[in-house]
Amino acid sequence: MRAVVFDMDGTVLDSVPTVSRAYADAIRSLGGPPVSPDEVVAGWHVGHTELVLAFLGRACGPAEVERFHAHLDPAVAELRPFPGIPALLDEVADAGMRLGVFTAATRRVASSMLAAAGIDARFDVVIAGDDIDRPKPAPDGLLLALQQLGVPAEATAYVDDAEVDLACASAAGSLGVHAGWGARAGVRAGAHPVAVRPYDVLGLLEAPRRGTGDGTAPPRAAPGRCPAARQTG
Repeated sequence: MRAVVFDMDGTVLDSVPTVSRAYADAIRSLGGPPVSPDEVVAGWHVGHTELVLAFLGRACGPAEVERFHAHLDPAVAELRPFPGIPALLDEVADAGMRLGVFTAATRRVASSMLAAAGIDARFDVVIAGDDIDRPKPAPDGLLLALQQLGVPAEATAYVDDAEVDLACASAAGSLGVHAGWGARAGVRAGAHPVAVRPYDVLGLLEAPRRGTGDGTAPPRAAPGRCPAARQTG
């Protein structure tokens, strides 16, 4: 592998509860239905902020977006990476692989959250939901990240926490790795390699590099590293 691209919410940042609650509160304050945070999370695949706010049942503009930020921004400073993520990013970079983020969040949200968590400078490329026309599972955002990284899809892993993200990786021709520590429901068992903890990602990246050269070797942990990530099913 030559590059690793990460999803943001629920993968590098423990942010799903905070962001989904901000959406739910904003929708309610704007006169929308009583949407739960879980319902918001289920609809995140539609795209960036304006599209998620479509729960309101009407077109959304700058005023609605600012209302969302009025709920989100005060909580951003408290966001942190999942335990083990900073060390994983260091290990991946030390191994000579490039790092990127592709998130459905807007650039404004992604920039503020990654900066607040203190990890924004670690990524060579950040692609946000408003940088592309088609949201996940379309591969457009991941392919744009790879173009900017200068790395082919088959030499890249996309680490993420949801079925729609893994489908994006498959559509791009990259290795999709389920971030099991994010504990998002609805990911099909047996369809993708799973990293139970962030450090387990390293074993999944090592296996294709030690395999036949075509990326088809089954995932297994590198010698001396933490116990192997598990394959579901």
